[in-house]
Amino acid sequence: MIYSKLSDCFYDDLDDKVALCMKKAKEMNADTPLGRTDFSEDVFVNVMTYEPRPIEGATAETHERYADIQLILDGEELMGVPIGELTAETEYSAEKDIAIWSGAFAYLTMKPGDWCMFMPGEGHAPSIRDDSTTCRKVKKAVFKIRYR
Repeated sequence: MIYSKLSDCFYDDLDDKVALCMKKAKEMNADTPLGRTDFSEDVFVNVMTYEPRPIEGATAETHERYADIQLILDGEELMGVPIGELTAETEYSAEKDIAIWSGAFAYLTMKPGDWCMFMPGEGHAPSIRDDSTTCRKVKKAVFKIRYR
């Protein structure tokens, strides 16, 4: 997992796919249109808005084929990072490239311009609400990078 801010980004040289995502991420803001945009055969982004889920009962997800770069464009949420062992809640779905897990999490507060990258197999619990904030709606860009 990598956690950073676009303003401090020095991860452009990890590989060509990450460099493409970072270039596109720097062009995005709260006015970026919703929906999916394909950048290459192996890289696309989904821009979405939603209300984050309560922290109670938070679950993690993992992917086998794709890495995620999750960039907050507007609003605020918590990103859960597993601490300790996870327990499978669902079997892996090859069609959706996702498995769901339960466990204990440490949380990062994600604000506009903050991003996290999770490689295939790395658990993450996105879209969690911090009930101490008044922000209830989030706009996020989720870049998907195929590695497998």
